[in-house]
Amino acid sequence: MTEKTVNRDYRVMRRKLGLSQADFWTAVRVTQSGGSRYESGRQAPANVDEMVRLRHELGIDTALITPENADLIRAILAGTLDSKLMLQSADRCRELLIHLGNGAVGLTELAYSVSNLVSGHQETTHAPL
Repeated sequence: MTEKTVNRDYRVMRRKLGLSQADFWTAVRVTQSGGSRYESGRQAPANVDEMVRLRHELGIDTALITPENADLIRAILAGTLDSKLMLQSADRCRELLIHLGNGAVGLTELAYSVSNLVSGHQETTHAPL
């Protein structure tokens, strides 16, 4: 299976952005000399072209793409991410955290009361014997 290649005028793109070869290509993890070859007509692999598109056309800092967030980025770029569903999930999480926080306050108060009872420090006063 052969690797898909792309033919794009990277030199024109780079010059429009006002970047040196080193700045343009290192931003997408390609050496300046490798980038120079692509600018001179050598076809770039599809993955290099996609990195150029993400960084220099869409303004996405490709250094922030990690294995942990790559699937989410792919879904966003493909338009398959259901943002309405994500917002609904975020609202449900927020409500749950509020309820958990309220429950934690109640548990803290209960633990304090139990601790006082166990240690003999009751909050009620007793008449002396």
